[in-house]
Amino acid sequence: MAGAFSGMVKEAIELIWKAFDKEKASKGYRLLRQAAEGGDADAYCFLGRCHLGEEFVWDGAGFHVDEALASVYLKESVRRGSSHGVLCALRTQDLTPSVAREMPFASTKEAFLNVVRQADSGDAFSQYVVGNVMFWGDFLTIEGEKEADKYETEEDYDSYAYPIAAKYYEMSFDGGLGAAFGNYRTIYESGLADIDDDTYESYLKALSDIGNPLACSDYGKLLEDVYDDAEGAFRHYLMAFERGDLQSAYNVGVCYGRGYGVDADPDEAFRYYMVAAEAGNANAQFQVGNFYFMGRGNIGCDYAKAVRWLTKAYENSDDGWEAAAELAICYQDGRGVMQDDSTAFGYLSEIEDRVDEVWEPLDAMVLNALGVAYAFGRGVDEDIETGMAYFDRAIEYGSEAAVRNKAMFRRSVFGLGGWKKR
Repeated sequence: MAGAFSGMVKEAIELIWKAFDKEKASKGYRLLRQAAEGGDADAYCFLGRCHLGEEFVWDGAGFHVDEALASVYLKESVRRGSSHGVLCALRTQDLTPSVAREMPFASTKEAFLNVVRQADSGDAFSQYVVGNVMFWGDFLTIEGEKEADKYETEEDYDSYAYPIAAKYYEMSFDGGLGAAFGNYRTIYESGLADIDDDTYESYLKALSDIGNPLACSDYGKLLEDVYDDAEGAFRHYLMAFERGDLQSAYNVGVCYGRGYGVDADPDEAFRYYMVAAEAGNANAQFQVGNFYFMGRGNIGCDYAKAVRWLTKAYENSDDGWEAAAELAICYQDGRGVMQDDSTAFGYLSEIEDRVDEVWEPLDAMVLNALGVAYAFGRGVDEDIETGMAYFDRAIEYGSEAAVRNKAMFRRSVFGLGGWKKR
């Protein structure tokens, strides 16, 4: 119970949590199965982790998520005496009172101290787990109410726990295990631990060098934003994607779209945008919608597809004004969707104060759409003067549609009575 991992479990950890390679991860999983069949308590714990989702392994690991099966494995690991199993079951709420009574430990604290001893003896995975216990607040559950009463707020606890978590995370990084990087980034950004910029960057680079997908993506962003290293940024974005981080496909697409670090290629940009869009990335969903809306590269206009992807982008974004701009035009003109003035103006009203941020040639289209809405009273009370003002702005951007729309109105004699429909 208090000793180090078996040789088979150690090898599995190397293959699953350090290699960032699906084939090696599969081999590691088979080793865990073999070890579990031989009664290895820790093997049951790690099998459970594999089925809990990518946050318990790494983005792109590809294991089948099955929380029910994971629960079975974790509970069995607790019964067989895995200290790691106890802590993982505590985190996932699988350490029910009945299961806890079956564990060969006097308390969760005893199990935790076993893991601390493994961590302090140099085991990288145990260091990662100790960091997690502190980071996620499981330490308070382990220690009980007397410890919890020391902290009046969550920030009070974080101020105590984050420096400890950071220390153990850094030790796990030094041991080649980068699973905690996302949490470490949160600690760094919080300012509650003494992590200077150089230290953070050094770990970010080191973890990207060993292929951690999240670190690759973040290091690529650092190279882009701070060092303007286009080729380096593109290389790390692509590395993150190839190691399973589907969200990084968006950054790869941006690079191909801009010609940043790689030759511009709209078709390659679309291909990567589509991968990220299907993975739920709102920015990528907008780009896919924009491709279909505008017709870019070898992708022709398809307004029905544009509406579908723009709607996804709008719904999945905290600030979906860009998608709203194109959806407004689609609904006002009936492009790929039933014409609906009310819906169109609903979108237009969201971007009316941000028209100056819209890019060519969409700016002229949006200004014209606002002119149509106000001048003709479509989706909003008629206000011809406001409509004319928008038409004039659209004309400045070269909108022929605005010229035609404005021509449908005339000023009264000597221009004294304002604008009227012809």
